[in-house]
Amino acid sequence: MKKLLTTLTLSAVLAMSAIGADKNTDHRSVLMRDMRTMLDAMEQIQRGGLYSSTEDMKAGVKKLQGTLKSLESDDVKWILPKDQKYAYQFAQKTASMLRLYSSDMVTSIDAGRMDDALEDYNQLLKQCTSCHIRIRNW
Repeated sequence: MKKLLTTLTLSAVLAMSAIGADKNTDHRSVLMRDMRTMLDAMEQIQRGGLYSSTEDMKAGVKKLQGTLKSLESDDVKWILPKDQKYAYQFAQKTASMLRLYSSDMVTSIDAGRMDDALEDYNQLLKQCTSCHIRIRNW
């Protein structure tokens, strides 16, 4: 009876560990997919700017803003370094700034101020680079 109870307990612990690992992997895979989508969005915005396609730029902004929920949520903690206490707050601030600059870009595009829109793109790129340098230790 004792062996059976020990075996069942061990099985339950191992099953829970596997479930926890799957959640960990799931969070990471979703966040990494969103990071790739952010890269695609930035490329689309840049391509639109280079070819004077405001529709491509706006589509890129929409794609970018659709992924910011990942950075704004607690889920981002799954990919941040555990040894950097400021990482979560920094990611939150970066997401906020990405939303601000991308919204301003659409406003600039609608007003026909392409110089301002491209400056907003530059600020978006700086936010991405800053986060990758600080959090990923480049």
